[in-house]
Amino acid sequence: MRLSARLIISWLYFAAVIAACAAEEDKETADALRRASDVVLKARKASDLDASLIELHRLAATPARFGSGNPERESAVNRLHDAARFLQQWQNYLWAVEGEKFDNGIRILTDLAQTEQSPLDVPRSEILARARWLEGQDRAQADSYAAPILQSTHSLDDLPKALTQLKSRPAYKSQALSNLVNGLEAVCKAHLAFKEGVATTLPPTYWQTGDTNPIVTRLRAELLLLVLPRILGVEQTDPPKTGETVDDYLMRMRAAAVARRDFELLSRTISAAREISSSIAGPGQSLIGQDYTSFLYWREGQNAERAKRFFEAALAYRRALSSATPAVPVEFIGQRLDAIEKEHPDEFTQATEVIRRCNSPDIAPRGYGTPGGLTIPVVSPRPTPLRTPSPTASPTS
Repeated sequence: MRLSARLIISWLYFAAVIAACAAEEDKETADALRRASDVVLKARKASDLDASLIELHRLAATPARFGSGNPERESAVNRLHDAARFLQQWQNYLWAVEGEKFDNGIRILTDLAQTEQSPLDVPRSEILARARWLEGQDRAQADSYAAPILQSTHSLDDLPKALTQLKSRPAYKSQALSNLVNGLEAVCKAHLAFKEGVATTLPPTYWQTGDTNPIVTRLRAELLLLVLPRILGVEQTDPPKTGETVDDYLMRMRAAAVARRDFELLSRTISAAREISSSIAGPGQSLIGQDYTSFLYWREGQNAERAKRFFEAALAYRRALSSATPAVPVEFIGQRLDAIEKEHPDEFTQATEVIRRCNSPDIAPRGYGTPGGLTIPVVSPRPTPLRTPSPTASPTS
């Protein structure tokens, strides 16, 4: 009995010692993590985090004093490793800021923001706010570097030299400067292709880089005024007038197309305006989307009428009328509907009934889709035909 009692007492004592050591280790870990949390947001230099990193690595590498393989100990070690990794990345971010390598800092913070739960309880909003601040610093650095080069860029012909200079320094690694260079490079390539007389396409994304720089904006407008006459098929007859803006030119050409009842020119003008508007405002945000919809219904009606599908023609014209804009004057649409009602009353009545029963605004005209980029054709193109030629049926007067 005495031996058993002594064994029990010894075991209880040993268990108490283990528990005390475990509690001490837990406190040591908790204190180290708390100190790391306190210092991480206060740190201004990479070296401010050295002491915390050393402490976290030391504690993670220290073997358990008793009972290796303890799940609680393994959990504590994992927390220490996670905290050390986070702190190491934060130190890399501070080092990037010290060296004015803002692009690296933005990338590090972006990666840290993807972490579901910061091991040091750094708020995600704080990480995002610091990334935004770095983006501003990156833009300012890029503007400072690019300003003297861009100030000597007076026309599209100066772009190749300017691009060579912009790429010649390590500052080109800046994200803001990369965006600027990408925007200018797209303009330069399109201009060179235009001068060579070969076809090319300005993808929608080309408008969305470097767009905060007024020189880039000016050069893009200069390029558009240069290429639009070729896109519209009026290169030899209707170039932009002196002082005319891109919007002014497109509005004038649209008015001319309506006045001449030149629906091929009207199609190219509206399509070009939609591409430009969508590229600047973003997908689905075209400022002339309604014009484009109205015209597509009109063109659908014209094609159906030429194919002698008068029910489909009346249906398309009725939808064009419901979405009418100045792009296709309502007088044109009304004239065609009057002609079909007079010459093909049964088909006209059927179309009217269909519109009354299921006039859904969600029905898109054929050919409606996401803008794919502004296509510059080869030099001196023949007028691009519609899917079917202009209708033989001319509007009645």
